[in-house]
Amino acid sequence: MKTLTAFFVALLLCTGCATRGDAESDIRSARADLNAALTNRNLQSMASYWLPDVNTIGGDGSLWAGKDKNVAGFAELFKDPNFVSGQRILDGVELSRSGPKGAAETGTWEWRERVAGEVITFSGRYLIMWNFVDSQWRIRSELYVSTGCVGGAGCQ
Repeated sequence: MKTLTAFFVALLLCTGCATRGDAESDIRSARADLNAALTNRNLQSMASYWLPDVNTIGGDGSLWAGKDKNVAGFAELFKDPNFVSGQRILDGVELSRSGPKGAAETGTWEWRERVAGEVITFSGRYLIMWNFVDSQWRIRSELYVSTGCVGGAGCQ
């Protein structure tokens, strides 16, 4: 009986321990959904992952503050015939060990667009801040840093 009681006490004290593997899996699944939504220009699906106060800093240093600004920015982007594609390649997920349920997603990104008739590929590193809100992982902020460009004169 003592062993069983100790087990349940340990289980209660270990808040979030049983779901840590699920959290990383959930974020990896969300990244796959977000990449598919970007490929398919599905703004509704992308926006479902953003918190109302999400902030995005693009590889060019631009800031989109708030979900409405992010929605408007991607709506314009998806109308732009020069936008070709974009994707994020997830390297890792680090879960918060204290405080509010949070996680950091890191990886590399690639963005293709037509510049002066050439398809240019911009690339770099990214960091996404995730928060667990209302039983789901949602994006609080996104940061993109440009480190590469190939494809033509548009890189200069």
